Amino acid sequence: LGFKVLNQFPPFADVARGYCTWCEGESLGPDPETQAAGWLARLYAAALALPDRDPENTEGLPDLPQPQADRAKANLASFFGWYYREFFDPHPTLTDESCMGDVGDDLLDVYHDVRGGLVAFDRAELNDAAWHWSFLHRIHWGRHAVGGLFALHCMHVSKQE
Repeated sequence: LGFKVLNQFPPFADVARGYCTWCEGESLGPDPETQAAGWLARLYAAALALPDRDPENTEGLPDLPQPQADRAKANLASFFGWYYREFFDPHPTLTDESCMGDVGDDLLDVYHDVRGGLVAFDRAELNDAAWHWSFLHRIHWGRHAVGGLFALHCMHVSKQE
């Protein structure tokens, strides 16, 4: 069963590892805004193919390796303060007021949720990793990815000549 489950979502694990490595690296590279947009787009697209699983672990989410999490937070610090307006639910019949998003918060929340699943994946807790990534994509990090991607597109990508 483990091998079968593993074969169902290695593309997401590869993209997740790439994003986390980018966040935790020595540098975000020469054009971090465009790279961030690319990572968010790849993560979101790959998450759509994740299998629907039930978790086996009922003790909560795995702890992140602290040195890497601290480095990711420091690396993504330049994105904090990139505020944008958004709607929690954009359905046209609703009259909700807009709220503020922050690209830095989006990138870091995506990192935390994706990295947590990667910790489970690396422990060979494959159902838990798939559940973690898929469930949190639907209820949390997917919204951050979409919001951050839209903001990056509007504030950076569309401004390039």
